[in-house]
Amino acid sequence: MPLDTEQLLETCDGLKQVFAKRAPKYDLEASFPVENYQDLREAGMMGLMVPESHGGMGANFYQYTRAAGRFAQGCASTAVSFNMHNIVMGALAEADLSGVEGRFGKIMKDFQDWAFNEAVAGKVFGAALTEPNVGFHPGSLSTTYKKVEGGFLLNGKKSFVSMSGHADYYVVAAVPEVQPGGEVPVVSWLVLPKDDPGIEIESMWNTMGMRGTVSNNMKLTNVFVPRNRLFLGFEGLVLQKLANEPHFVVGGFTACYFGVIEAIYNFTVEHQKRRKMAGKETPLIENEMVQTRMGEMSVQVEAARQLVYHAARMVVSDRGSKETNAAIHRAKYFVSEMGPQIASMAVRACGGGTISKHLPMERFYRDIRCCGLMPAKSDECLWYIGKEAFGIDINKPSETYW
Repeated sequence: MPLDTEQLLETCDGLKQVFAKRAPKYDLEASFPVENYQDLREAGMMGLMVPESHGGMGANFYQYTRAAGRFAQGCASTAVSFNMHNIVMGALAEADLSGVEGRFGKIMKDFQDWAFNEAVAGKVFGAALTEPNVGFHPGSLSTTYKKVEGGFLLNGKKSFVSMSGHADYYVVAAVPEVQPGGEVPVVSWLVLPKDDPGIEIESMWNTMGMRGTVSNNMKLTNVFVPRNRLFLGFEGLVLQKLANEPHFVVGGFTACYFGVIEAIYNFTVEHQKRRKMAGKETPLIENEMVQTRMGEMSVQVEAARQLVYHAARMVVSDRGSKETNAAIHRAKYFVSEMGPQIASMAVRACGGGTISKHLPMERFYRDIRCCGLMPAKSDECLWYIGKEAFGIDINKPSETYW
């Protein structure tokens, strides 16, 4: 039976309320939300994107978008780090291997089965995809792997590794020591267990926002990766997937940050309802200027909602089309740029008390500022959308910003 969206959101709302109570502590300490992840495991959420045929919930991208947004309303750091797990599971769930036969088909299916089984059992997959001075641009990586007997040796340094020290596995983006040539570089994902002796975590995470993601640097020194832990069993799949179907990497972050926007909006409404006009017993919400400002914020939030949900529905109905991929980038741009503006409006409307840490607004304000730093960055979104408008084939790896 297909996953019921409303039942899913009801479960997410229960978790959201618990996450919201813990969020100030994680933010203050820049500590990982261990208790939240235990709750996610118990609710079966590590298998949210895993197909029902493999024991998961079988959520589609629209359902995931809604769920991630609810989690972010409670604790944005939990939602954004959880998104890294679902970048991996989502990409696997979208790989239709039913028509792949023979030895190659068995290799791919064995990897998919293993990863799905681990996720359903509650294991967390982190993603080590970015690098210092490179960011999230897989075509420019310096982390390399070389073939050895039985697998690969991996060396390099990764940055912004969310859940560092807490994920059960890390999916690492790397390139071969010697590229074979061609227009598109070979980029592969390799899966490492967290306790591999060649992994060194540099504990340096102390940031303005998204503090609970605990996204430290990672150094990899001669890490041996067995052949069967190469993502889907083949080299060079990454750029093709990102170019043709970028929605999980781009749209997953959009979903989380739109949840922060919703939290800002909901807080502003409830906060204003409790206030009185200066020196009077008249409710503040009867003031025409307050009503006008709230109306302006409502329009912006609803515009973001329509862009985000429309793009998510397009992924479900027409995944990988140029129109869908452009819609994903429009939504990301709008949320990245309008989110901080909405937060600024909220702080101005709610007054100076909202900068106090006993209220969540100042955390929302800091967290939403981080959206534009996540892939794809705002200028990359505009560049991408502009190409699509001119009829340039944005699904070609050579035309992407990756």
